[in-house]
Amino acid sequence: MVLTRGGEDIWPEKSGKASQSITQSGNKSEEHKLLDFTKFKVIKGHSGDYVLTVWGKNDPDIIPSLEPRIYVVKPDYYEIEVIGVLSGGVPSKKVKKFPLSIDLKNYMGEKGIEVIGATKSVKWDLPEG
Repeated sequence: MVLTRGGEDIWPEKSGKASQSITQSGNKSEEHKLLDFTKFKVIKGHSGDYVLTVWGKNDPDIIPSLEPRIYVVKPDYYEIEVIGVLSGGVPSKKVKKFPLSIDLKNYMGEKGIEVIGATKSVKWDLPEG
């Protein structure tokens, strides 16, 4: 797994095809870093689409977000990174808890998703049927 930002990543899939991911963030002046998450949940919303919610803790001067990668070809598992951006404010010593949610309508792989944090990544498989 490649966790670099600001460029293009290519790696072989199990099917032997190459899958491409192009990162969203082109602004290199901001400091991005992967954040740890404590848990996540995927539920089916009222519209029938899946919604991902991720929980974690972060320093108060970090603004957390979920950043799906952009793919040229639909991957088996769509990678969604838990990212933190420095806010530029006065640092505080108090740790903040966060929940983040994202609609997965446009971010679902053939088999499911992969949530990527600073120290772990976890795959979630689409239910069969």
